[in-house]
Amino acid sequence: MNVKAEVFKKYLEEKKIEAFQIEEVKDDAQETVVFRSHIVVEGQQLPTLVLLDASVFSMIRVQISPKARTEENELSVLRMISEQNMKYKPFKLYFDQNGALILDVCLLTPGSEEKDFPQLGDEVYGMFDVLIKFLEENYRSWMKEIW
Repeated sequence: MNVKAEVFKKYLEEKKIEAFQIEEVKDDAQETVVFRSHIVVEGQQLPTLVLLDASVFSMIRVQISPKARTEENELSVLRMISEQNMKYKPFKLYFDQNGALILDVCLLTPGSEEKDFPQLGDEVYGMFDVLIKFLEENYRSWMKEIW
């Protein structure tokens, strides 16, 4: 397990946070560890990942809606996502190859030793607070556009 993942796992244990399933990606050059959970917005459980690897970046990824982009709504949802991406700096929205609407948050987390990440858990959880508020403010309007 990479150092950032070990630090985050320890943080979760110390805070008694049991909302994550942990999966190490086998044979991955970046030693990626996936912390799987979900965020509840408007009664919907949105699959959520915290991706920690040996690079200088860490990611929080949320699947907003599966199959959100269709032939019928493609132009309008692409415009909507483009407008969102111009407004909000920490979040990037995009559609994956299957048309699912994905939100990514990229955190700069340089370092290679445990001492380099004293605030990693607090930083990730602080971003979750911002992310949840953002989702609560925007989810309903996105779903109206998508469906």
